[in-house]
Amino acid sequence: MSTLKKKIAEFLLLTVFFVGLITFAYSQEPKRCPSNGTWIDPHGFTAICNVPDCYEAVGSINKWVSLSLIVLIAYFAGLRSKGQLTIESVLFRVGVYLTFISVIIASELSKVPEGSCLTFKPLTYIIAVIGSFFVAWFHR
Repeated sequence: MSTLKKKIAEFLLLTVFFVGLITFAYSQEPKRCPSNGTWIDPHGFTAICNVPDCYEAVGSINKWVSLSLIVLIAYFAGLRSKGQLTIESVLFRVGVYLTFISVIIASELSKVPEGSCLTFKPLTYIIAVIGSFFVAWFHR
């Protein structure tokens, strides 16, 4: 199989995997809290409904993105000091970062009730596809 066909196959495989993972995360969305604010689980225990709103989820996403971006930049600085920083290695690692962060974003957004943060949810699929492309295309 030619190199181009391998890259396309790898891209499609990564895209299907990450889109499936994001879709699974979104399928776990909590329902809205009951009017009295408490859940009763199947065992009869009462728990307080603590479903975050969109602003709380975005705040958590900002923390994850910031922390992981700091780690990525430090990693690039280490590669540069060793003289191993090339455009291909940067784009490959940016692709890994984007696919990782798309799953984190989907995980955080899956904690909000159905119908919330609708403008952000499609972005995770786009980020995952772009990241999968970078991983497939710049993988050695």
